[in-house]
Amino acid sequence: MTLRQIYIDLGANVGDTIESYRQKNPDAFVYGFEPNPRLAQQLRARFSDSGVIIFEKAAWILDGIRSFYLGHDLSSTLIDGKRPMPDYPEFEITYQEHVLVETIDIARWLLETFTKDVRITMKIDIEGAEYKLLQRMLDTDAVDLVDEIYCEFHHDRFPSVTAETHQRIVTEVGLRSALKKWR
Repeated sequence: MTLRQIYIDLGANVGDTIESYRQKNPDAFVYGFEPNPRLAQQLRARFSDSGVIIFEKAAWILDGIRSFYLGHDLSSTLIDGKRPMPDYPEFEITYQEHVLVETIDIARWLLETFTKDVRITMKIDIEGAEYKLLQRMLDTDAVDLVDEIYCEFHHDRFPSVTAETHQRIVTEVGLRSALKKWR
């Protein structure tokens, strides 16, 4: 029996990873999460005629409302204190400029939406929020529902994330899901 393919893109941005996944897996069902209102609107238009559901929500550890700090489309974040990147000034965060966005507890959503009768691939690129999100997935066992996780880690950009925390989470998630560093 072939399991139904599910792709979950946390930090979907402009949808290029969704498009790439769908080209390789045309029968997959896709969920994209993008809190940036402008990008979410573009995603809904791009995938309006396909099996893609776009949530204009930030992947997080709680359902609610939170400040989303804007910068370049590839660097906006929920997390305070992102270090400057002198080699890439275009990726700087403007902490004075934010929008309020709806957040979703991804662990809760996974547990309420899926069982092990599907094959889930998840991409995570959420600019520093990946550590709290992955810890929540570990604490709730939601991580056990996800077969593959491609994650861009940002431990070097946020002072609140220590090398020890990074390594612990990478190790623990890697024991329960096929974890691959994305980018």
